Amino acid sequence: MQAALITARETIERRDFPEPVPVPGAAVVQIERCGICGTDVAAWRSGDPYAPFLCGHEWTGTVTATGRDAAAIREGDRVVMAVPPACGACAECRAGHGHRCAAIMALAYGIHPLTPPHGGYAPRIAVPGDSLVVVPDDLDVDAAAMVEPATVVLHAIRRRPPRLGDRVLVLGAGPIGLFAVQLARIAGAGEVYVLEPRAARREVARELGATLALEPGPEADATIRARAGALGVDLVYECSGSQAAIDAAFSLVRPGGTFMLIGVSPGGVRLDPLACITKEILIDNSTAHHHHEFRITMDLMRDGRLLAAPVHSATLPLDRLEEAFARLARGEAAKILIAPGD
Repeated sequence: MQAALITARETIERRDFPEPVPVPGAAVVQIERCGICGTDVAAWRSGDPYAPFLCGHEWTGTVTATGRDAAAIREGDRVVMAVPPACGACAECRAGHGHRCAAIMALAYGIHPLTPPHGGYAPRIAVPGDSLVVVPDDLDVDAAAMVEPATVVLHAIRRRPPRLGDRVLVLGAGPIGLFAVQLARIAGAGEVYVLEPRAARREVARELGATLALEPGPEADATIRARAGALGVDLVYECSGSQAAIDAAFSLVRPGGTFMLIGVSPGGVRLDPLACITKEILIDNSTAHHHHEFRITMDLMRDGRLLAAPVHSATLPLDRLEEAFARLARGEAAKILIAPGD
């Protein structure tokens, strides 16, 4: 069986791997869709060392075999890749930070004993059974493949939710930003403004509930100030990794407002400490998600409050993976899903 790995700058290789087997504690999944994450694209474009990079974590599929003690997962279950439940015993769990549980971090960093040798750009994969969440029958396969990135945003907004009626600014209208627009509305935001350089993404943001979706620049800043009031916006969700957008946001957030980092910039960004101090801006960030939050995300998708279809740009076969990465790197799509096939 072959799986795709990132092995050098803008280089994807197919390598041969043994067929996955259901060892104790693991389940084998036939992958039906795997979304391309922004971190995958950033790794593909970077010059960082590769070992190689195990890309492809936003996947969904059907369980074909299970090992002994593979949690409650059964053959035939439709599943999404999530994270294991918190162990409840490590230092982070005892401190109330279950999403930073040592067992979860071990899987994320590839040091868990059941960590697979490749990611989801493959026909099949064996993973710890307790890292899977069963997908309801009425959630379609494309939406299921976008549950993981949507849950990243859900976790962030649950950490720093808007108060009822708050004015919220979302930086970037890629998949993370588009889910942030919707979830901010669900959480009670009064108005949601979006800064996004690409016209097509701005249009989708408006369709999904953005009050304003504007091209970044001085004119957009003035428009947001006029709409939000003299003090500025209450809460910023940073989903772009753009230094220019972050600089603008610091001038737009009100004194005592909150700046929440969700997006990741591989090259790093600069935050203005003077603005943070003089305006008493609360800076927070979020990583990953809790196991149980996947079910919350799926319930929101099932009842129609959280829409995945407008975020989905295309589905391509595995042999067009390089094309998909290039399109995303050029900003020509929001979320591209890969259908690995056999």
